[in-house]
Amino acid sequence: MLLRYCLSCAYLLIKWQTADLALSSRVKHSRYATGSGSIMRFLLYLSISMLATASLHAEKKVVSPTTTASNDQVDISATITLDEEDIARKIGVDPGKGVALLEVRVAPKTDKPIQISPDDFVLLAYDDGQRSKPFDPAELAGQGALVVKTSPDGKVSRTSGFGGFGPFGGGSSPGGAKKPDTVTSNMDAANEGSKKLEAQLKAKQLLLKETADPVEGFLYFPLEGKHRLKNLVVLYHGDGGKLKLVFQH
Repeated sequence: MLLRYCLSCAYLLIKWQTADLALSSRVKHSRYATGSGSIMRFLLYLSISMLATASLHAEKKVVSPTTTASNDQVDISATITLDEEDIARKIGVDPGKGVALLEVRVAPKTDKPIQISPDDFVLLAYDDGQRSKPFDPAELAGQGALVVKTSPDGKVSRTSGFGGFGPFGGGSSPGGAKKPDTVTSNMDAANEGSKKLEAQLKAKQLLLKETADPVEGFLYFPLEGKHRLKNLVVLYHGDGGKLKLVFQH
């Protein structure tokens, strides 16, 4: 853009100087010739400076955590949060590392209801190619849940809090008689914490529903590592069509 402006202005300057020389040769004895050419050159240089400044401002892009996109069907606005402390403050519970929080609002633009779903959204990281759909609250909360048991021989085993099956189980004595395990902690603090986390995640999640009214909520995306906002994009593909939400404008 800047190059195009400069080339155009240079062309105008050459034409203007040519015309100025022609005018000066005709009225070289006139006392107005030199003054007229100087004024024209000054105005031209001023125009070049203004155009160059305007083009520089036009090319400057703004990076913001809040973005919008729209088409004939929907308006979508979104704010992304990457800092773990900020995410914990907004949710009310710390979901742990590797999570990006997206606050999203979807507003249908027609009277016809459309289905809105968390699965309509994908988070894409251009810098390392990560591409993910949102966590389900139970999936995200269940990552830290542990159940602890102690076997008859005193060994401690841990397994996921879902299902209760794992490396531990009923121990057997040399004679084959099964002895019951001694349960020292059927549900530890991590499992209790996961229930609270799941409740908070569900309470604020963008819900699956069919509506003609605006809806809003949170989406929880897996995202490993550190990323700049300009390298992140949210893709929407749902009943409202296809949209791309970028954080660099």
